[in-house]
Amino acid sequence: MTQTVDAIVIGAGIVGACSAYALHEAGLRVTVLDALGPAKGITRWCPGGVRQQWGNDLNIMLVRDSLPFFHKIGMFHDALMFEQCGYAFATHTADGKAQLQTLVDRQQRLNVPARLIDADELAELIPGINKSSIVAASYGKTDGFVNDAPLLTSSIITYLAQQGHTYAQEQVTDVITQNGRVQGVRTDKQTWQAPIVINAAGQNARAIAEHVGMSLPTTPEERRLHYMNNVPNSNYLTPFLASLEKRWAGKQLGEDFYMSYLGDLPENNDAFIELTYSVGEELLPDIRSLNSNHIVQGFYATTPDHQAIVDESDTTKGFFVATGFSGHGFMMAPAVGQGLTQLALGQDCTYDFSDYALARFNQTALSPESVVI
Repeated sequence: MTQTVDAIVIGAGIVGACSAYALHEAGLRVTVLDALGPAKGITRWCPGGVRQQWGNDLNIMLVRDSLPFFHKIGMFHDALMFEQCGYAFATHTADGKAQLQTLVDRQQRLNVPARLIDADELAELIPGINKSSIVAASYGKTDGFVNDAPLLTSSIITYLAQQGHTYAQEQVTDVITQNGRVQGVRTDKQTWQAPIVINAAGQNARAIAEHVGMSLPTTPEERRLHYMNNVPNSNYLTPFLASLEKRWAGKQLGEDFYMSYLGDLPENNDAFIELTYSVGEELLPDIRSLNSNHIVQGFYATTPDHQAIVDESDTTKGFFVATGFSGHGFMMAPAVGQGLTQLALGQDCTYDFSDYALARFNQTALSPESVVI
């Protein structure tokens, strides 16, 4: 069987869902394809963080411009909300303070209200923090969290279906091309024809891109989150807190709490739990009073410079890739979807995606993102 639509999105994670939503807003008939189901890849483990504090202009702008979308997510489901709880990046050295000041200056230049604060002001935000080793912190008060990232993703797909678009749980097996243009895809069940295909398939994007000769330098990078409960009060850790020097990050989520370690991970979870506790108590001395609950494990689709790949195939027009977000795709997905839609329709694009172009990996020197969690 063959079906014809205006655009196909491969992948029902948050990037695919937001791309399909942007195509819908532009008036196109869209089909979303995913072999597993909505939010069944890395998105299902996403805590929902949305931060504008980055070291790359494009990353900053994409999250900044995605905020209006996150403020209206209640339209997709009554249970969804976005909390502007803030993000704080603490540093423990004078050099770290200088680096944070440079980042804050960049963010302010792009109209993001981040600022540098001292240890006393950070302690006002986080009463239980050990401020003795903290020299300074960058703080973005308009950063925040979506309360349920998988629910948002699946709710967007449901909304699109209600608007007459299609979601199909099918595995893409081939990309159809003719005369240098994409014509659609074949799946394990049928053929879909469309002049626009967006490959936002996360870990599977690499194999799908090979059908049109695109070699994506993405690799799986393991991340684990240690979830706890028994949080003593509602403002135990209101803003997200990270120390890149200690390679630790944590956040209170209602009555729960999660933390992660950003370096090399031990093989077993017991060692991982102890590692997160031991590093975490350097910042929050009573962290061991929280009860360990469970561990979740997922894999980022990571690139060598921890920057995304958003590009059109050189050989197959109409075939676009949006992958390799290295763990920060959720927070910039709405603006990425908007930009991809503009590119697909031949419109002037709001963003210069050259920093995300695949060709950058042919260069001898890359510019890695410096603020990766």
